[in-house]
Amino acid sequence: MIQKITAIAVRAWLCLKNFRKESIKRIAADAISDQITRHQAPIIFSKKIARGQKRSIRSRELSLLAELSFAEIKLEWIKRSKEITIILLFFCCCVTIPTNAQKMAAEIKPQQVGSKLPESFWTQEHLVYAKGKTTRQSLLRYKNRLLILDFWATWCSSCTHKFKYMDSLQKEYEGQAIVLLVNAKSTRDTPEKIAATMKRFNDQLVTVMADTTLSRYFVHGTVPHYIWIAGGYILAASGSEFMQKGNFNAILDRQQRLKGITP
Repeated sequence: MIQKITAIAVRAWLCLKNFRKESIKRIAADAISDQITRHQAPIIFSKKIARGQKRSIRSRELSLLAELSFAEIKLEWIKRSKEITIILLFFCCCVTIPTNAQKMAAEIKPQQVGSKLPESFWTQEHLVYAKGKTTRQSLLRYKNRLLILDFWATWCSSCTHKFKYMDSLQKEYEGQAIVLLVNAKSTRDTPEKIAATMKRFNDQLVTVMADTTLSRYFVHGTVPHYIWIAGGYILAASGSEFMQKGNFNAILDRQQRLKGITP
């Protein structure tokens, strides 16, 4: 269009150059004006075209925003679906396939004096500290002895006060009676604190560390707390005042008489 207007303008200029009369100038000027007007878009059309372009750009922007929104929704849905799937799988596994730990936890019930301990009490393993070493072991080796569980804490002076006396009793009744210390996880004692306390007594005593099961079998509110077990039965639950040689003799004599009566 511009080239066409330029060509017409050049022809008109040549006419003006060759014919310098006023009439020719007016005709050429009118022709140029007419051609420019005919080939120039009216103002109203320009405004409509501009509005149309703006609407087209806005429409494309909205379309892109919509696509992005749908993409975000789809990604969020996929993410939620995965989370829901994982939760359902975990729930199904927990419900349909209980672990050994869950079964064991379900079997642990508080025991009363006079009751017989379940077999799981003897076979379950515990974290045991003995002579500077930590191992996992069960209580099965103590099943045929007089077993005294001594629940204690490193910060309890009343607990550690009788450690030397208990060690002497163990040596006197070796093979017949055993005192097993039990440090519950609820005491918040660390392995380092327990080891340091045991070394004060030349590592002569054995203790269960970070206990969470024995303290559930024998619920108590204070330490020291003693549980007396013989023949698989709970004979008594006492304080430190009953930790005496006379009680050891009475229980062991009774066990010997029962063995003599049993055919």
